[in-house]
Amino acid sequence: MLRLRHLRLRAITSLNRFGVELPFLPGLNVVHAGNTSGKSTCLQAIVYALGLERSLGPQLQVPLPYAMRERIHRRRDDPYEPVLESYIELEIENLSGDVLTIRRDITGGKDTKLIQTWNSARLSRASSDMGRQRDFFVHDPGAAQREEGFHHYLAKFIGWDLPLVPRFDGGEVPLYLEAIFPMLFVEQKRGWATIQGPFPSFLRIQDVARRVLEFLLNLEAGRNRRERAEIRRLLTANQQKWSELRATLADQAGPLVRLRGLPASPTAEFAHAPDVEIELLEDDEWRPLEAGLHDLAMRLKDLEAREVPTAEEAAPEIEKRLEDAQEHLGAQTANLETLRTEYNAELQDHRAIESRLLGLEADLKRNQDALKLKELGSELGQIAGDGICPTCHQSVTSELLPVIAQKSMALDENITFIRSQIELYRLALHTSDERSKDIYSRYYATQQAVRELNLEIRGLRQSLVQPSLSSSRATVEAMVRLQAQLDHLQATQEKVDTLIDQMRAFAQEWADLRDRLRRLSTDDLTSADLSKISGFETSVQEHLGRYGFRSFRPDEIELSRDNFRPLRRTTEDGEMVEKEIIFEVSASDAIRLKWAYYLALIELSRRWDTNHCGLVVFDEPGQQEIEAPSLQAFIEWAARNISSRQVVLASSEELSNIKDAIAGTGANLITFEGFILQPL
Repeated sequence: MLRLRHLRLRAITSLNRFGVELPFLPGLNVVHAGNTSGKSTCLQAIVYALGLERSLGPQLQVPLPYAMRERIHRRRDDPYEPVLESYIELEIENLSGDVLTIRRDITGGKDTKLIQTWNSARLSRASSDMGRQRDFFVHDPGAAQREEGFHHYLAKFIGWDLPLVPRFDGGEVPLYLEAIFPMLFVEQKRGWATIQGPFPSFLRIQDVARRVLEFLLNLEAGRNRRERAEIRRLLTANQQKWSELRATLADQAGPLVRLRGLPASPTAEFAHAPDVEIELLEDDEWRPLEAGLHDLAMRLKDLEAREVPTAEEAAPEIEKRLEDAQEHLGAQTANLETLRTEYNAELQDHRAIESRLLGLEADLKRNQDALKLKELGSELGQIAGDGICPTCHQSVTSELLPVIAQKSMALDENITFIRSQIELYRLALHTSDERSKDIYSRYYATQQAVRELNLEIRGLRQSLVQPSLSSSRATVEAMVRLQAQLDHLQATQEKVDTLIDQMRAFAQEWADLRDRLRRLSTDDLTSADLSKISGFETSVQEHLGRYGFRSFRPDEIELSRDNFRPLRRTTEDGEMVEKEIIFEVSASDAIRLKWAYYLALIELSRRWDTNHCGLVVFDEPGQQEIEAPSLQAFIEWAARNISSRQVVLASSEELSNIKDAIAGTGANLITFEGFILQPL
């Protein structure tokens, strides 16, 4: 809840202190004075004190007339006095009974972006307790999100937990108070031009009308949509982390190790039983890593179990191994060249498939555009097929067009064919990508084998020239190489196992998020939402009946389930159709519809759980020279039915009419003769 308690305006010159005190009560409050006397100044002062002037437009100018900024006089014929200092003070209260006094300077004082507050009633009652002072800022980044931002504090004071809403640039921002306030304050110059709002467009919030009404009505659809959006954001982040971890896993495994059964995206099955096979490329074949580790361990164990021979004893075997190694090196070197050529050819094929795929996608778009034009009635692109020149429209069948026995495909058939080709080439691209990876792994393995053979040959040659009685160097080096290879593969397996465990946790998180998303209602509006909107709709119709709405029957008006704007449901050619009514009603009925909409919204907050703060302000509701009985009915209903809530309106209507409308209701009537701002 937000209730106004007291408003104070001050404009100080070298000769006088001009100002006014406006006490507000629960229920209806009417500020009555003549035209150009300062009523709008008082109501706009409320907007300014709350730092909400950007709800009236994107400019950061003070939305107050010159009397509060530049010059002021007591009566119309008196000379002006320059304003040296001016400020606004406003006292407000929330549902818990907490009172806040707000001060904001206009000219001659502190910066207009500073708002000073005290947690006490400094205006409505005299007290020695000044309360604790706290200062805030407005109209700078963070004013709606940081602790020292006034709108962040004001939202908490009202009791609002502002949702995040999407912007047109793809980001998310809080549903700013400037976006909500046009549904609480109807400003005189622009406020009566639309039924809802008008909402500030510079905030760049998508579907701002729907977002504001969903919040004020406290619809489950809005909460569900925000929760769905949050879950989808978490799913996107989860997918991103999964992709990063998958890339890290491939990098940690290296070209000689591949993972089979690792999905490109998280799955529920992977969360329960990750079935990933780790394979090692050996002798140009992929085999399980465990088998490779076992063979290496057995070979190392066999070497360690043998007694290390002397160089003389090992010489015949070393010569044989040297010969085999040199022969193997030649074969591997030739294989390396073959793999290099094969890999380059595969890369060229891959690029060709990519190029063809891009061409097919461009063809698909052109054919889809041509089909759309054809469906819209365009004849361009068709007449040549009928033997007509598209430029001069003469027959060209025998002169220019070749005779073709078979009929060409229609556009829709061509689109279907191109789509099938795109799917085929995407599959070919995926196959080519897998083949490229496999060839690269074999190429890398062959490179490693060539490097190892060169090292082995160098070691064997050195073993042949070492002293005859020393231990065989070749045997020791073979044991060292096997141990290093075994350690490397074991470390690789440990890293892979650790990363797979992390991916399993991500898959479980993904499955939990998908389950939450599936459990959320898929319908935009729940049954509770529809009941609430139906009650809102009925209330609008009842209000229109009270105020003499005549453009058509009030019961023909319904609220859109998309953006909650009033629509007219009518029958045309035997079918029910919905029409926007803003251009179908008279100017005075548009004003009545605005009254009905805003009062129905505040009335709804008495019977339903909504986020409406229980405050509506109308600046000059008697627009378009509306008939006095209609305005009286509007004021009378507000006076008799708004008690715990608050309606504030400024009017220059005949005072007797207002008194008749509020007679016996206890409404708060504040009247002024002449200018409202007077010397104190």
